[in-house]
Amino acid sequence: MTSYLLATILALVSLAIAITALILTIRNSRKAAGTGSEILVTETGQESLEGSSRIREPPMRHVNALAEAAVILGAEALMLFDNQGLVIETYNVAEEDGARAAASLAELINVLRNLGFPTEAIMFKDGSVSFIVELERMGDVTPYCLVTGGPRLVTDTEYAREILQGYIESIVRRR
Repeated sequence: MTSYLLATILALVSLAIAITALILTIRNSRKAAGTGSEILVTETGQESLEGSSRIREPPMRHVNALAEAAVILGAEALMLFDNQGLVIETYNVAEEDGARAAASLAELINVLRNLGFPTEAIMFKDGSVSFIVELERMGDVTPYCLVTGGPRLVTDTEYAREILQGYIESIVRRR
């Protein structure tokens, strides 16, 4: 009983650290000051992730840069990281903030997975919208992408997954 209570407390502390790191990342990636992050809500249900009713089609050409993916998705910041918490690539995220956020988000994903929650897509809402999408496993690595943006952000996680998966595949093909 005591070990279960200790494990639950550690999981909650890890979750609090991950949420704090995400809030710091969002604040630092915003260009316009003024709107702060007062409330952060995590949604993991698939029905809550259906934000865009428009049907979108992936671009005809390959996405060759993370900046292109950001433009297509209407994102202000993107961060690719793996299931171990290592940053793969970032767009409009400071290097030190990206490293801290990636480690915290990987821990959050592992805690959620261990508690039985789905981790294919996790959405955060406050003054801006952010979500994490799980991409296809490549070898021993499962890449994830944190997508952060404002009102122009495409919140269709399946569409975002297609765009980002195409980008990851183009990186692998180049090597």
